[in-house]
Amino acid sequence: MRIRRATSQDNPAILALLENTPQPGAMSLTFERRPDYFRGAAITCEEPEVWVAETDGPSPELGAVYNVGRRRVWVNGDCVPIRYAHDLRIAPRHQGSRLLFRLFRTLKTTLHEAEWMQTVILRDNGVSRNTVASGRAGLPVYYPFGTIETSVIHTRPGRFRAPAGLTVRAMTGADRGALLALLEREGPRKQFFPRLDLSELYSSPYFHGLSLGDWVGVWQGTTLKGVLGSWNQSDIKQTRVNGYRGALEWLRPLLNATRPLHGGLRLPAPGECLSFVTLHTLVTENNDPQWLVPLLEHAVHAHHRDHGAVVCGFFTQDPLRDAVRGFRRRTLFSDHYLVSYGEDPRPRLQPDRIPYVEVARL
Repeated sequence: MRIRRATSQDNPAILALLENTPQPGAMSLTFERRPDYFRGAAITCEEPEVWVAETDGPSPELGAVYNVGRRRVWVNGDCVPIRYAHDLRIAPRHQGSRLLFRLFRTLKTTLHEAEWMQTVILRDNGVSRNTVASGRAGLPVYYPFGTIETSVIHTRPGRFRAPAGLTVRAMTGADRGALLALLEREGPRKQFFPRLDLSELYSSPYFHGLSLGDWVGVWQGTTLKGVLGSWNQSDIKQTRVNGYRGALEWLRPLLNATRPLHGGLRLPAPGECLSFVTLHTLVTENNDPQWLVPLLEHAVHAHHRDHGAVVCGFFTQDPLRDAVRGFRRRTLFSDHYLVSYGEDPRPRLQPDRIPYVEVARL
């Protein structure tokens, strides 16, 4: 088995591997990247670093893939490039072999001394927690650093009306300065908030498909109090249902039948994709959830015609999480880790800074 950096020629094999390694749970899902894995990788990390393992011989087959690219985030108030370890997939025929340990040995040689990474594991994915996060000899240490609650918020029909005294509208070119000021003021206060260079909005693959009008702001008079963005990534990232189990399997027809009355996400047949929009850059003045509520209300109405849900996520200690409590939603939980071959990086992180997760870039 040979482990090497991936190239664009590996795209078909990587896509096939992603589609053949579903994530377990009551709703088994495959996270796909058609038509181009590398285009999807470029919105997750500003500097993707994709590795593959392939069998030896004249007709090599792909046995594994993983990505440990970097993106700029705020850490302790400083802008730092941090690796995000994700998209680890091992072909079924190689699961349980020594390949996982070989992958991590290669990874160790690519990391700088004392370098650490972020990673996220779905709570339902016990297989990953019992393998990569098991602490076995030869593997890096996965240091727990928070729980992420992802909310799948049901969209609903009707017309949005802003609360008295507030204006909720899409951003325009004239609002660019106010948006930048809010991001530069509030972003560094959190751990891992992405450093966004909006001068690259229309040129960098990191912002694929986005425009300034995809951000919506809430204004009190002439003051921007909060913002969120909407991102339809279905042209480069798909979440396909592989199957259902347990109560969800027989409840699915009933839930779909009541959707026209109550709104919400249609649960597609196995083999079909979920239809949702991902929310990103959820920022408010002083991290106050009161400014986020009207933005979420606007989103659930604005996207109802074409999508059954909008998706966002917060660390469980983030006060902004309170803003989603009044909405009809489904939740799923993930464990966030800092991964290191060296010392525990957690004591170096200032504890008064709330961590931030950008689910659109997971």
